[in-house]
Amino acid sequence: MSVTYTGTFWSGVSRALLSLRRDKNLPTPTEPDTLQVLSQIESGDYPVEQLNEILSELFVCEAPELIGRSILGYFDFTRMGTIHCYLSMAKDINAALDALTLFSSPLFEATETINVEQSDTTVKLILKAQYLAEMELPIVAFLLALFRHLAGREFDFMRIENKYEHQCWPLAPVTNATLASHPHALVVTFASQWLKRPSYYFSPKLQNILVKNLHQHSQSSFKYDLLQVFRQFPAPAKIRAEAVANAMGLTESVFRRKLRDEKLSFSALLKSHIHEQSVSQLLRGTKVDQLSEQLGFSDRRSFDRSFKEFTGVSPGQLRQIGSRLRFQRGNQALTEITENLPPLPETISEIINLSEQQLGVDKLVTLISADPVFRAHIMGKASRALYGNIPGSLEQAIGRNLGVSNVKYLAVLFAAQQYLTVQSVHPNLPSLIDAMLLSHALFDRAFASDYSEEDKALIAQLLLFGPLALLLIFHTEHLDAADFLATWQQSESFTDFIHCLTNEYNLCLYGASTLMLIKWGFTSDVNQSLWRLCQDRESKVSQRIKHCHNLAFNQLCFNQRNEDTEIDQSLFSAQQTDTAQEILNNW
Repeated sequence: MSVTYTGTFWSGVSRALLSLRRDKNLPTPTEPDTLQVLSQIESGDYPVEQLNEILSELFVCEAPELIGRSILGYFDFTRMGTIHCYLSMAKDINAALDALTLFSSPLFEATETINVEQSDTTVKLILKAQYLAEMELPIVAFLLALFRHLAGREFDFMRIENKYEHQCWPLAPVTNATLASHPHALVVTFASQWLKRPSYYFSPKLQNILVKNLHQHSQSSFKYDLLQVFRQFPAPAKIRAEAVANAMGLTESVFRRKLRDEKLSFSALLKSHIHEQSVSQLLRGTKVDQLSEQLGFSDRRSFDRSFKEFTGVSPGQLRQIGSRLRFQRGNQALTEITENLPPLPETISEIINLSEQQLGVDKLVTLISADPVFRAHIMGKASRALYGNIPGSLEQAIGRNLGVSNVKYLAVLFAAQQYLTVQSVHPNLPSLIDAMLLSHALFDRAFASDYSEEDKALIAQLLLFGPLALLLIFHTEHLDAADFLATWQQSESFTDFIHCLTNEYNLCLYGASTLMLIKWGFTSDVNQSLWRLCQDRESKVSQRIKHCHNLAFNQLCFNQRNEDTEIDQSLFSAQQTDTAQEILNNW
């Protein structure tokens, strides 16, 4: 059997499976061989039978649910080809399905036909193609990942009809769809209510850029031959007409006459070729300066100008969109890590669930005394110099030094630290927890008189819980944990790190922290307030919260000495500045 398949899709699948197996510590004997042939798979030159064998090996493990539960999060649309990336930017599933009929670019292999049958209540997607058995699973996984990307994580198929029989079905952990067999096609059915649910990733401007690369050219045309020759040059921005004519075995005069006869513009075709590569590389995250040099431009400014003329957006803007798409993987990983967190320990859970009437020193002492590890933790935190005298008892630690409300929040931080320290790539997780505590101490001592008791209770949660997502993004199971740690180590301050998360990964740390809080039963007030901290337009209290985080993390995690600490005079009065400096000195 010989099939011409869509190589970029299958190389994307192969890379995803290799990465997944590495992160899950699954043995991969075929890794060297697969890495060696990735370029052949991507170009579509690798025999389909051997591709099928590779996929068979990459899906094998003793616990297939490990792969099934994670594979959707490892798919990177920006590495799967223009049509796959274009679909990920659709307005909704309905628009994505329309695009499948509008363009002749195949999703998976060249002979496929995709038909859509709709009723009032269901949509049936019917795929007929010449793929082999092991290629069916990633096709279903891609469709599920794409539709969840567009319509939300609650999307699911109602029914999946497989063309081939499968001994096990690794996608069982991520879909409740009924499995059945079909003699001639792969068929997925879902409820029509999902069709027009708007996607948060709809980007018409970028779709207009990508659409230029979706129109197919006849393989017998002069235009097609010309584009094939362009691909032979490593630095396309330096290509000249005479060099292309020579590569095609033509004199320059004959070459230019053929261009006129075909009504083709050499410069327009070359620019289209250059920026087809530009778009692909930028979406994958290649840095603009590096790409400019790689393509052969004389300088970054020339590349910026050429790219914007062709696409209507700057290279930096497109790279940022690629970051957002790629972070869909990371977002899936954050959710998966959170869903797999164990419930809070019984003592912690009891403390969190205490009502305001029940929350008192005596009750807390009774509960905490039964947990010697947590008791030691509370005594250690209450012994900080900034609280004054070292407490001689648990009663003093809670009632005099820490305060009953703060002990409730400390319980959550303690549980998070206990659960996640061993599973973190960050070398000093306790320092992160200490920075959260220090940020609260800074705010409480400097601004306590400015707010009501009710406001201070909410602010305390924002200060202590806002950076909790650090424990998630540095989790060993997160796809990008190593990259996040490298970014942390290269950042000069906590603010720099936060900006990088936003700009490079489209991640708001404060919003991501709500995942843990929701898992552990916290109400909507603190979660909504954390999301408001993500907004660009900030209130003074938001600015103070973020500045306290920056001061605390800079001192404890970014090695900024007290004398180098810059306290924002627009947020702190002279007296408040002295108070904050004293707390930093005493911590």
